[in-house]
Amino acid sequence: QGSRLKESLPHCEADPSASSRHSDVGSHTPRGKMSNSNVPLEERTVGVLDRDDAKMQKGYTLFSAGRETYLIDEDGRVVHEWRSSRNVFCGYLLPNGNLLRDGSENLEAPCFQAGGAAGFVEEVTWDNEVVWSHAMTPYSTFLTHHDLQIMPNGNVLVLCWQRKSKDEAMAAGRRPDLLPDGEVWDDLVVELAPDGKGGAAVVWKWSMWDHLVQDYDPNRSNFGDVAAHPELFDINFCPPGGKAGARNRDGKTAGPNPSGLEVAKVEGKTGEKDWLHINAMSYDAVRDQIVLSVNSVSEFIIVDHGTTTDEVSGHSGGKRGKGGDILYRFGNPQVARQGSHKEQVLFCQHSVKFLRGVPGDGNILLFNNGRAPDRQWSSVDEYRLPDHTGEYERSYSSAGRKDRVWTFGPHIGRRGSFYCTHISACQRLPNGNTLVTMGPQGILVEVTPDGEEVWRYVSPVMILEGAVGYARQGDTRTSGRFSLFFGHRYAPNHPAFNGDGDQPRILTPGRYLEV
Repeated sequence: QGSRLKESLPHCEADPSASSRHSDVGSHTPRGKMSNSNVPLEERTVGVLDRDDAKMQKGYTLFSAGRETYLIDEDGRVVHEWRSSRNVFCGYLLPNGNLLRDGSENLEAPCFQAGGAAGFVEEVTWDNEVVWSHAMTPYSTFLTHHDLQIMPNGNVLVLCWQRKSKDEAMAAGRRPDLLPDGEVWDDLVVELAPDGKGGAAVVWKWSMWDHLVQDYDPNRSNFGDVAAHPELFDINFCPPGGKAGARNRDGKTAGPNPSGLEVAKVEGKTGEKDWLHINAMSYDAVRDQIVLSVNSVSEFIIVDHGTTTDEVSGHSGGKRGKGGDILYRFGNPQVARQGSHKEQVLFCQHSVKFLRGVPGDGNILLFNNGRAPDRQWSSVDEYRLPDHTGEYERSYSSAGRKDRVWTFGPHIGRRGSFYCTHISACQRLPNGNTLVTMGPQGILVEVTPDGEEVWRYVSPVMILEGAVGYARQGDTRTSGRFSLFFGHRYAPNHPAFNGDGDQPRILTPGRYLEV
């Protein structure tokens, strides 16, 4: 299949020198003097600018920038760090203290030039030694992207693109005028099981391509009434202007926003190859279900993980009796023709997560990015699902704001309003607070359930080509790329900090990243 796809898809070449650009590097301990240890919070311009020790969640915050992954304490001091030979988009601490991270293979995979592109997944020890790694190959056909999900059994879920040729797309009922790139990308959820030999095996796979519907070509097997099948995804629902058009509807530079950045004009294509742009996922062990954030269409969907490898590609069987079809969808009723734009409540969202073991147990938490010019502010929203057992009476909910149980993010023009055109994230903390990542701005804030800010971190890490730089304390970031995909807080009693045996890890605060 890979060779046939390569022949029928637009040609792309890897950089022949790409492999030589990766070098093996190890972890490095915090070093250098603590440049701002005596700088009062009110005089700081980068790093930790605000903290309320009585109200904030104690712990350590993990984030990645360039090839670096940092673990910092509550005052922004580095307690540990890892360096990769690739740019890291996302990383998570495992209960054993190892780090699960992705890695960019953009040099070897020029066919997949899009936001969130990765290609490499690996687990490394606390000392940055590789335990196992995996890549979906060939890179001319597959590429992992955006997010990873640790499962209770030690397996890992990854998002993966698969190229589909123009002929394959039209065979699935795609309209020819919605193929401006001559191809489209399917989105897969792949479950990897480490094999104990340094690699991993694919043990389960869900594909959006198996659950499509269309009303364009009656000669195709998936032809049907789109509105009558919300359990399937319309292959011809493509926002005008693609991702860029969904984020900026009038295609103009919207000017300064409440966060001090601009909404840049970016040309997009209706029906572009990355037409779904699934940018986040989360697994709920209680329901045995997976939620996927379909960014381009402003919707999240929930599918059944309790299926066999055969059932997942069909429409029956599995724990819920519906195979791999969509069990529930929410955010934009226009996608499944269940309502109008007036009922849309999600706008280019990121970081859609199931909540378990924290306040809001069983709910969905997400970062609702917004769009220009009519919803030019972001919010973090928590939604209650219609049935906590995982059985949904209807595949689509139009309840909208009625199901929202918590929100943070004032409207544009109001004090505290913020706007993140892309990336960004959120995490519910054990004490009920929420950690918010303002992605493009490179800012982390922690807020209480009442919306009170109790911790703020302005990243001083500037991402350069193959390196990072650090802002100087006392200076204001005026240019450069300081963006963060997400930050993640780990409580002091997290198993990752237990160390080997009964001896806890010694987390000694070291240098501040700001110079």
